[in-house]
Amino acid sequence: MSPRARKRRVGLTRLSLYVRDQRGRMALLALAAAFTSGVQVGGWLLVGDAIDNGIRAHDTTRLDLDVAIYVGVNAVAWIVGSFLILGLAQLGQLIVLRLREHLFAHLTTLSLRYFSEQRAGWIISRITNDVDALSDVLSEGLSTLVGNVLTLTGAMVALAILDWRLALATLVILPPTLVVARWFQMRSHVAFADVRTRISALTAQIAESLAGMAVIQSYNREGEFRKQFGELNKANQRSNQHAQNLSSLFFPAIELFGVIATVAVLALGSRLYEDGTLTLGTLIAYIGLLSLIFQPLQELSELYGQVQSAAAAMEKITRVLDEQTEIASPADARRIDRVDGHVALEHVTFAYGRDPVLHGIDLDIPAGSCVALVGMSGGGKSTLARLVGRFYDPREGAVRVDGNDLREIDLVHYRRQLGVVLQDPFLFAGSIADNLRFAAPAASDELVEETARAIGLDRVAARFSEGLQHAVREGGSGLSAGERQLISIGRALLADPRILILDEATSNIDRPTEVLIEKALDRLLHGRTSIVIAHRLATVRRADEIVVLDRGRIVERASEAELMAAHGQFAALARDLAAPAPAAVD
Repeated sequence: MSPRARKRRVGLTRLSLYVRDQRGRMALLALAAAFTSGVQVGGWLLVGDAIDNGIRAHDTTRLDLDVAIYVGVNAVAWIVGSFLILGLAQLGQLIVLRLREHLFAHLTTLSLRYFSEQRAGWIISRITNDVDALSDVLSEGLSTLVGNVLTLTGAMVALAILDWRLALATLVILPPTLVVARWFQMRSHVAFADVRTRISALTAQIAESLAGMAVIQSYNREGEFRKQFGELNKANQRSNQHAQNLSSLFFPAIELFGVIATVAVLALGSRLYEDGTLTLGTLIAYIGLLSLIFQPLQELSELYGQVQSAAAAMEKITRVLDEQTEIASPADARRIDRVDGHVALEHVTFAYGRDPVLHGIDLDIPAGSCVALVGMSGGGKSTLARLVGRFYDPREGAVRVDGNDLREIDLVHYRRQLGVVLQDPFLFAGSIADNLRFAAPAASDELVEETARAIGLDRVAARFSEGLQHAVREGGSGLSAGERQLISIGRALLADPRILILDEATSNIDRPTEVLIEKALDRLLHGRTSIVIAHRLATVRRADEIVVLDRGRIVERASEAELMAAHGQFAALARDLAAPAPAAVD
């Protein structure tokens, strides 16, 4: 969606963008709504005619005709009304479906910076709670909204035509109705926006607590988190109560205005009837039509709270949809079907916030070679690797692959040739085989089994009766850190990337699994450009060149032998890397 389209449509009107291809259906539903509303208005006009020109005039033929027309059109209106309710509900759910798909698709295009700055629960609340708030209105309230608005409009026109004097009497309630409606609109908008905010905070706290439950229980912080939840839950209750209090004042006021209008019409109508300037049928029809104003108005008032809640939800959804995608392919992006893997960083400076994390980095990595990045924590190693993956763009300078600036090439095709193995690999719910196939969904069972054997993962799978089909729970719980890492390495090997990033892939691994992982790395690193953020000396020694980063600058770079002979920072780090319990260096 273009920025211009976003600016043209704000709030709930933006939802029309999701049904632009449904104009034919919408036109048909509009006709159905107009017909059912017209039948309700016309029904009271028939009642008036039946009384004046049928009953009072003792004309049974006219009376029978009015009754037949009344019954016939209402029977048709019942069928059309059922079609209308079903059609509007389907249209509403189509909007919800497309909105949720658009929202999730947009989230997948946002940079890692966005997700690092937003709580996961806040994002989850947008795609669940807020979309559900819209779904409630669109599924159940859309037919109420459309039908009552048309009925209200038609009844007002009919009242003005039927008798202008009674119409003037009805207008006495207009000024106070407008004042009360404006008061409710202003305060309820704020109230329902606060409700959405409270729900978001509650969802975020729940998501964070569930994700960190092991840490919470380890440090006996259950009580503190229950207290936080209780405070947020009470704040949510108070916010909802305030919104309901506003509604409890507004809805009875609308009913009261309806009573006042009816009394005014009866008082004036009785006098006009006695004067002989108003027929009984017209007066009864007018009272009936008056009910078609205040009954829809009451239903619309009850719906207004839902609409306000939906509008507040849409505002929050819009914030996400309007979030600019920082990392994207340009319109004229070059598509490189197969990269050689020559990586070069040219005068690269990068900052997450105000202060740079990398300062003028120059690094050339020939295709097929392996470079190890070492250094103390916070030195910029992982940041450098993320720039090569184009998860971020440099503030200054350029990251090039085969001479092409990453910002100028097609990102999708580039990442298909990129493999990443993280320190804490994430496994998805599914089987071990499903997780291996994550980067290569079309891989055959034979290729998956071959890859598992090549890295020793078949030994891990042999522990389970289902083998590679063993069900893995979300996050990989039930598997050791080493086993999860081995699956992650197998996933990268099956994808056969041209450029590989290993970010502390061998840290915190038990010795038996480390042996398997080291053998797997030999297979994985062969024949591809590799950037290894190293924690263990055995991994560092695989590199063709070792780069030492300190506070975002390259302070040393050479082979292991040359760096050890220089007795610099790497030599000092190597003593820690070789120790039985190595110190963290990232």
